[in-house]
Amino acid sequence: MIVLVPVYWHYYGPTTSCISATSRLFLTLIGLWLDSALLISMCAVGILAPQALWVADFCLNIFGVSLIGMTDYMFKHENSLFLRGLSLFHGGCRFLLAYLVWQLGYDRRARRPGPR
Repeated sequence: MIVLVPVYWHYYGPTTSCISATSRLFLTLIGLWLDSALLISMCAVGILAPQALWVADFCLNIFGVSLIGMTDYMFKHENSLFLRGLSLFHGGCRFLLAYLVWQLGYDRRARRPGPR
């Protein structure tokens, strides 16, 4: 996060921290720090499916097939290799979250839409 946020801020502007994946990274970091099953579960519920789609699109893009175009930017040579490498957190994040949910347990409040 110490490297990712300033580099993304520089290349993509301050609005990138509002993007779902980046905000989920912050919540995951806080959840790790606090050992919070609720925060980790919330991140898992919100990001596992889109991240799986990102990984599928990336893997197919390696072979020249763009599934939905979500990872086309990873194969543009005008973007630095370092910048593209930072985006690989999308692939590892889902495995980290699945592991953390397995370790900390799933908090059922993560899917609740609001107070009842």
